Amino acid sequence: MLKTIHQYRILIGLVLWLVWMLAVLPRPLDVGWGRGILLLAPFVIVPLATDLLTRTFPFSSSKLLPKIIRWQLPSAILFALAFLLPNGSLSMLCVLPWVGVTFSIAWIGGLQIWQGAWRNPAAFSISAGMVYLSVAGVWAVMERAGIIPFGFNPEIIFLTIVHFHYAGFVLPVLAGLATGQLGSSVFNQITCYMTVAAVGLLAVGITLTQLGFGHDFELVSAWIMALSAAAVAAMHLQLASQKGNSLKPTLLWATAGMALFGGMLLAGLYGTRFIAPIAWLDIPMMRALHGTLNAVGFSLCAISGWWVFSKK
Repeated sequence: MLKTIHQYRILIGLVLWLVWMLAVLPRPLDVGWGRGILLLAPFVIVPLATDLLTRTFPFSSSKLLPKIIRWQLPSAILFALAFLLPNGSLSMLCVLPWVGVTFSIAWIGGLQIWQGAWRNPAAFSISAGMVYLSVAGVWAVMERAGIIPFGFNPEIIFLTIVHFHYAGFVLPVLAGLATGQLGSSVFNQITCYMTVAAVGLLAVGITLTQLGFGHDFELVSAWIMALSAAAVAAMHLQLASQKGNSLKPTLLWATAGMALFGGMLLAGLYGTRFIAPIAWLDIPMMRALHGTLNAVGFSLCAISGWWVFSKK
């Protein structure tokens, strides 16, 4: 029974996520929609990514990775339960197993960087993405515990958890995988390092804005993030155009590349809201459009493409 559950854990995770969405039935502009986007990561996105890492050198040699995979589904279920409970101690306890998963993945990535992965753009990008995932874990504990650091808007705290699951973890990992497949051209190498840098710069920019230090840094960092991600989108469109690939990964990568272009255009426009505001592009709309494009359109499609491609 346990072996069967482990074998089909990603499919089970997808079904449980769909059940959660159907039970809650959030409207796109509701907070519940953002929670649904977040929960897709522990139920489906991160398990798919860790599966890929078990087939990707040098991460495939890790003895810890298979153990982490076994804990992902039960941890994701508790993580989802936490977001059905009010903020407090019980909710915080429910997210701790998933936090353990994020820290374990970060440990593997950090160890690779320590052992010299920073010299290889593809390996460094993947490793850094794994490390960034632990930041999502830290903020998840604070958000569920009801801790508001620096007087941040609670919605910003929640969106930080989402940001580090997708832009923090998925984007650098996929940039590294694409570089490994396409080759280390100057463009691909720069994309890997800039993607890693952009994630941190945007987080700093948003923090400075929240602390009252002005909006300039966030504006610049938002466009650096958008341009770096657009480069990753271009890499996936290039992968989709390669001859010899089967139809499934080709269609999934093409969809992912176009979705990421759209999502990053919205991110850049939102980042310039202080000098050129767009009335309808507020946080609920960004959560609905930008969040869905990045989570479902890019992350789910791109990782599914890689998962199918790696199984051939």
